[in-house]
Parts: sequence; C-alpha cells; structure tokens
Amino acid sequence: MFHVNENYQKLPGSYLFSTIAKKVNAYQEANPDKNIIRLGIGDVTQPLAPAIIEAMHKAVDEMGHAETFHGYAPDLGYEFLRKAIAENDYAARGCEVAADEIFVSDGAKSDSGNIQEIFGQDNKIAVCDPVYPVYVDSNVMAGRTGTYDKETGTWSDVIYMPCTAENHFVPEFPKKTPDIIYLCLPNNPTGTYVPIGELEAFADTLPEDVLLVMDEAYMEFAIEPDCCSMVDYMKAHPEKPILVLRTFSKYYAMAGLRVGYALGSEELIGIMRKCSASWNLNVCAQKAAVAGLADQEYYQEQKAKIVEGREYLEKEMVALGCRVYPSQSNFIYFDTGKDPAWIQEQLMEKGIRIGAFEMSRVSVGTMEECQLFLQYLKEILETA
Repeated sequence: MFHVNENYQKLPGSYLFSTIAKKVNAYQEANPDKNIIRLGIGDVTQPLAPAIIEAMHKAVDEMGHAETFHGYAPDLGYEFLRKAIAENDYAARGCEVAADEIFVSDGAKSDSGNIQEIFGQDNKIAVCDPVYPVYVDSNVMAGRTGTYDKETGTWSDVIYMPCTAENHFVPEFPKKTPDIIYLCLPNNPTGTYVPIGELEAFADTLPEDVLLVMDEAYMEFAIEPDCCSMVDYMKAHPEKPILVLRTFSKYYAMAGLRVGYALGSEELIGIMRKCSASWNLNVCAQKAAVAGLADQEYYQEQKAKIVEGREYLEKEMVALGCRVYPSQSNFIYFDTGKDPAWIQEQLMEKGIRIGAFEMSRVSVGTMEECQLFLQYLKEILETA
C-alpha cells in the first residue's frame, strides 16, 4: 500500500494563491455581472508586447513544418534564449555570463522548490520574515523545518530574519550561520531591498559552504541605483556558492507562459539540471522570451507606467492616513491601522482583490485601476 509523505500534512492551511483564488471565485459566483480588478498576487495587468505575440505565432507556424520543427529542448534550455539572456541582461552592462551558466526553467518558483530536493535533511535554512512562502513550504515538504507553532506562524528549525517596520523591512541577517539562505530582493511581499553594498558585505562574511539563493524576480522594477543584482558579485567571487533566480513573469508580463532562469556556477547549474524536470519549457515560450528581451523600448515604457502608478499610489495612500513602505517592485506594502484580512474582505466585496499579510499589499495596476482602488479604500476607511 502506498504511503503519503507525512511532511505534506504539516503545511498549515492552503497556499496563498489558492486562498485568494477561492475568495475571488466565491465573489464571482455571487456577482456574475461584476468585473474583478486583480491586484492581489504581484501579477502584472498589462498585455504581452506585440513582438511577443508575433514571435509566438511564428514559433507555432515553425512547428508545422518538418524543416523548422522542434522536438525535446536541451535540458539547459535552447541556446538561442540563453545567449540572448547573456547578451541582453549582462554583457550589455559589462558582466560576462556564459550561456552554460544559465539554466532556463518554468519559473523562479519552480527553481526555488526544486533546488532544495538535493539538500540533506539536516540542512538549516534561513528566510526573511515575511517573505514569499515557497522557500519555507518546499522545505517543509522535505522534512527539514521542524514543528509548526500556530501562534507565531513559525517553524522550530527555520532561522527567521525579521523584516519589520522598525528596521524598514530590511532583513536582520542571521547571527547563527545556516546552510542555505533565501533572499528575495526586492522582497515579496514588502517591495523593499537591501542596498547592494550591504548585501555584498554580508555575503563576504558567509563561509564558503553556505549557499545563498537570491530570488530577483522583481529586480527590473527597481529605480534606486543601489538596488542591484548579485550576479556581478557572484561572477567576481566564484568561491561563493550563489544561485540567482530571475523570471519573465513580472517585467515581461509572461506569467501565463512560465519562463524563468537560474544563474550560477557550473556546479550549481549541474545541480539544477539534476533536480528539475526534463524539457520543462516549450519552444514557443522560449521564442517569446527572446522577443521580449529584444523589445526593451516597449518594456521601458511599461516600466515607466508602473513606476508612475507606484508613486501615485504611495502619495495618495499616505494622504488617506496609511503607512506606506517605499517599494522597488510592482506592488506596495501598506498599513491602514485595520486588520489586513478585513481590508481585503471589504475591498473584495467591491470587486478589488488585494493581498493580506501582516499588513496589506496591492499591486500596481493601470492608472484607472489604481484610482478605483483608492476610491474604495477611502470609502472603507471613512466608514470603519
């Protein structure tokens, strides 16, 4: 008789996205005639670039002809995409990354979950608090997080790096030395970051047997000059095991196509090849990613709109009496002084979905969506 991995049973509640989806579905069933503004999961609201649509149509057409047909993709991802990433994202700014140091996958979330599968059960992990739940959840499933405390929402064998209002949501680096450190910068859900100088100084202190996993899913939205990728440091310090995770889901609006990549040493990339599913990304999505990389003018325009919307939201929410934490992402973490879950429910009744953590989080939508969100938030706060 088969046996279920008991570690799966330790996960408390349902996954964040599933919880939000259930609330949205319930609202949609009760209000079938109303539209929902989806600003709850750090997603983007703009459509794909025309160049990506064209590239996907072309890729599908190629699959219909024997001379251009593609079967299984190489396990690192197609070389044409890995070269495009190396040239566009790194060589263009003087950072030499080889195509073989890039592992193309179906997203940073998958890479975050997959990488832990090769670690021993006695490895100790450290995470920011709060942070994207997949880092802890995947280690819970592996059985290395200990017991769960419902009152604090923490695990006994996890080292937490607090991100609080008092420290401006910049994590307090652990005094204990873990085996694996997960950092998400800009952080999800707070949108805050660690200046590159501080981050590099911290990395300098780490022993050479500590793995640093850097999730940079939202890095493209940053405008502060000291909010920078760790790839340059990784290349300058080959003795340091660092794995950098990037994605096309946010900046390139390709969340529905599931394209991401990891950068690291030959050894770490070799590990990613072993612990990830073979052929996990289709050729059409990889062709679309190349087209996105080539159309920077379009995406710089989209970024400008998001930054404008972000600054507008920050200013207007402060005027409503909210405490807003400056973001370098495409969402804003804020405190209304009310229960975030209650705020979420009140907005959901008006057809607007946001996130609820220790505080509230709203994604930057179109200017019209931002204005409607502010209108309803004002009404809720005035009648509370």
